[in-house]
Amino acid sequence: MKRTICSILILSLLLCSLFGCSAPEAEPDAAPEAQDPSEIPEIAETEPETLYPSDGLPKDLSFDGTTVTTFGWSGPVLVEFYVEEQNGEIVNDAIFARNLAVEERLGITLEYHLEPGAYDQRNDWVRVLSTSITAGDGAYDISGGYSMAGASLASKGMCVPLNDLDYLDFTRPWWPASLLDEATCGGKLYFCSGDISTYMIYYLYGVYFNQDLLAEYEELENPYDLVQSGTWTLDKMASMAGGVYVDLNGDGTKDFGDRLGYITYSIFVDPFFFSCGLRTTEKDENDIPYLSPLFSGEKAHTVLEKVVEMVNREGCLVGNGAEQIEPSYSVFREGRGLFCSHELTYAVNYLRDTTFTYGIVPYPKFDEEQQNYVTITSFPYTLYGIPIDARDPAMSAAVLEAMASESFRTVSPALFENAFKVKYAQDEQSSLMYDLIRSTVSFDFGRVFNNDLGGLTYSLFRSAVVGGNTNWASTIKANEKVLNKQLDKLTKSLLGE
Repeated sequence: MKRTICSILILSLLLCSLFGCSAPEAEPDAAPEAQDPSEIPEIAETEPETLYPSDGLPKDLSFDGTTVTTFGWSGPVLVEFYVEEQNGEIVNDAIFARNLAVEERLGITLEYHLEPGAYDQRNDWVRVLSTSITAGDGAYDISGGYSMAGASLASKGMCVPLNDLDYLDFTRPWWPASLLDEATCGGKLYFCSGDISTYMIYYLYGVYFNQDLLAEYEELENPYDLVQSGTWTLDKMASMAGGVYVDLNGDGTKDFGDRLGYITYSIFVDPFFFSCGLRTTEKDENDIPYLSPLFSGEKAHTVLEKVVEMVNREGCLVGNGAEQIEPSYSVFREGRGLFCSHELTYAVNYLRDTTFTYGIVPYPKFDEEQQNYVTITSFPYTLYGIPIDARDPAMSAAVLEAMASESFRTVSPALFENAFKVKYAQDEQSSLMYDLIRSTVSFDFGRVFNNDLGGLTYSLFRSAVVGGNTNWASTIKANEKVLNKQLDKLTKSLLGE
């Protein structure tokens, strides 16, 4: 946690210096006034290295023209790995510049081999790459797979432990702090993500709020202020969401045509479990995972009851099923929702032309006693690894570090500007919220390896919320035996037993 706080402080100091005091993939199933642009202080052109921390790679590190090949996944609609040329679009050009900078800096040529690897193709992706690795021909220096696939590749023993390699420095802010805390087994980390994956940034979860609608209700507090005071809690969000319902279409039924206090789609209830301080696994003294008592305990039952109660309030609605995706997305976009939980990409795909002002905050904490906000990400992000047959694992590690470092300084700010329609760090409040969301991302072991755990570590809570089933003890009892068996099998595989 110390490194998380440090990262936030670095980004906050950056903001202070600037101001003088920044469609989801189908899965199994008193407001501040807008600032006059003329009043926004001009930001002097400054070299990125003076604003963001640099990495620790040797200045003279070079691999003499070597071609570095990444086996990646195709399927992302937004740009993830590379672009062919600059086109004037901010994120496209930032990725082009990042790759070029890394090539020139390390004396390499980057190449990408992409295979279909989204949710429906994830197991085929693992099979194709595993076949190549087993052949031992060293065809690929880096792997980059859809999160479920990347984790499964590691569980099959196909990846080099990254924390044994030179050049990778996981104390740096472009690597989420929880990577080493959460995603290891037996002290070994087999994959990484963070700013290096544009999709990890795009698919961070957050709670959007309509600032214009908020201003119509004098009794409602500003979520920005609540977050900063540590009082943005599940109960607070529920109470605020419950008081703005209007039956706009006059049909006497709560539906997608009304004004709602909270609107979301079923997959976006997952984060409440983690944001309230719950987890699926713990680690023993040897860094071996086991099912967490929090997963099955009384607090999980309480969180489930609170979330079910909130989403079933008069002014709250959760869409479910393919036919309700678009209707559920439209409510907030059309200015008829106070809160909407979604991914960062929602702003890119649905909110670019809105006429109202919106903000974003983390998912709420359980209560004010909970020390930290916790963020998770949707599944279509990339987990990077180094195949066990890679020609030069140290070179691969240097490339990963350079890519992540450069992304932190250039690509992530571009993603934020693209999503929120403001120059990064010129909207101080939303920039700080974005930095908080990014810096508190958690790689819960059970969620990361859910593909090897039958999907139960996310589907049980989601299904319970959508179905209104608050008998969590019964749900856990029916699934605990198989989960423990799957977790034991996964652990042995990761340990090479």
